[in-house]
Amino acid sequence: MQRYAIFLSGPIGAGKTTLGRALAARIGGSFIDGDDHADPGLPWYGSILRTSRSIVREGFSLLAERPNLVVAYPLRCSDWIFFRRHFGDAGVRPIFVSLRASYERIVDAGRGRVFDTEEHDRIRVMLAEGYGERSFSDLIVDSDRGSFAGTLDELETGLSSFMTT
Repeated sequence: MQRYAIFLSGPIGAGKTTLGRALAARIGGSFIDGDDHADPGLPWYGSILRTSRSIVREGFSLLAERPNLVVAYPLRCSDWIFFRRHFGDAGVRPIFVSLRASYERIVDAGRGRVFDTEEHDRIRVMLAEGYGERSFSDLIVDSDRGSFAGTLDELETGLSSFMTT
């Protein structure tokens, strides 16, 4: 049976965690929030390798129980290479999804999340750096255009072409 590691990347507030949990439940998979593996004592750029290694370790553990894994984690090119290599070498098919959203929609109060000043700044930087539409993505989904259910359906439909039984 083919196993899959689906990575949801995007800027802060694009829906990685919320969509990731729902997608994992829908496809009978496990879920990892990359933020749970970061070292809170270090800035994000100081713990990238440690975080990535921790995600891989837990990912393999979870893939032993279920064939699908969904990981919510904003990816840089070096992360893509790291995860593609580690999962791919183990026979797990990695699929990389960018969640694209505009700054205005991410910070809209109607979405139910409040961001502090530092997060606002980081969202702007992540958008400028292209986190919402990485060139290495297998799939790009606009997470701010439709309803949550509609976005989840679009994500599942888009992934179905990569996931064969």
